[in-house]
Amino acid sequence: MADVLVLGCGLIGTSIGLALRGERDVALHDSAPAVVAEAVARGAGRAWDGQEKATTVVVAVPPLTTPDVLFEAQRRDLGQTYTHVASVQSQVQQQVETLGCDLSSIVGGHPLAGRESSGPAAATADLFVGRPWALCPSGASTSAALHEVRRLALDCGSTPVELDADAHDASVALLSHLPQVTASALAGLLVPEGGQVSVDPARVVLSGPGLADTTRLAASDPALWAEILQLNAGHVAPAVRALAENLAVLAAALEVHAAAGVDPAEDGQAARVVEQFLIRGNRGRAVVPVKRGEVSEAFGRVGVSVDDRPGRLAALLVAAGAAGVNVEDVHVEHVPGRPRGVIELLVDVGVVTALRRALEAEGWHVVSP
Repeated sequence: MADVLVLGCGLIGTSIGLALRGERDVALHDSAPAVVAEAVARGAGRAWDGQEKATTVVVAVPPLTTPDVLFEAQRRDLGQTYTHVASVQSQVQQQVETLGCDLSSIVGGHPLAGRESSGPAAATADLFVGRPWALCPSGASTSAALHEVRRLALDCGSTPVELDADAHDASVALLSHLPQVTASALAGLLVPEGGQVSVDPARVVLSGPGLADTTRLAASDPALWAEILQLNAGHVAPAVRALAENLAVLAAALEVHAAAGVDPAEDGQAARVVEQFLIRGNRGRAVVPVKRGEVSEAFGRVGVSVDDRPGRLAALLVAAGAAGVNVEDVHVEHVPGRPRGVIELLVDVGVVTALRRALEAEGWHVVSP
């Protein structure tokens, strides 16, 4: 009997196996045998024989197929506890109930971690470390089932957060689904109407890290995200509308600036609208969790200009370690082909000055904050 049976060896399923490596006996299954083979080769677990049962069954397939896979797993009595990792909880919970599943052994789950890449090749053992993992039990879920799914999340290195399915869907509409929509909308402006792949080089030749950062999510799987957005449409649509309204207010203020012969008072009011738009963004950014739920203002950034050659990133991290500083995160601002880039080290705000001085003493080119 396996400890965990993962049904679906994509990014999340394979990452769960990698996170549990050495701690739990994990069996893996996917409708595509080649995908299972790749996940096994990466060390995420062993191939499931099609019969073996498990203490916990994790369904890690797209949300539209999650209910059917859960139903079939229960029908075959494959596990004692069942969970899934769907990005939308309410619809899955309703469909599982409609299918007649035993809800007592099912606890919905959603690790708030991921990448724009997909498949087992993109999986990592630390994908969930420090990230929230939503637990969405139904009214029929037993405390024993909830305990097992909570333990799974903890063993993967995440922080379990219990809430009901609708509250989850409302939250991720703003915190996860709207960022995907925003990135796709911005990236879509880079291609001609109709979506042809070829782009006029003149439109992107001046692009910097800001464009790369804000459009990263636009590289995500369109088919998967179409499912997610449609399943959570009731919560996503108002969020998209609110974003559009905010942008419309900004556009109107900028149009005042662009117009000729504008009354000075009207122009001044428009300037205040633009500034308040940006200030509100500052305030919102300050409450975004960057590590283990801590907000961004708890950390400071130290930027270092580095020439583009092998070993420089590693050498910089070694220098930070020698200064006694724990680096919380790293952000590389570099456009391929350019001779230099900027590496930003995210550190505790209290050690920013000390790290800057230590790196400068070692000959590093620390850029102005």
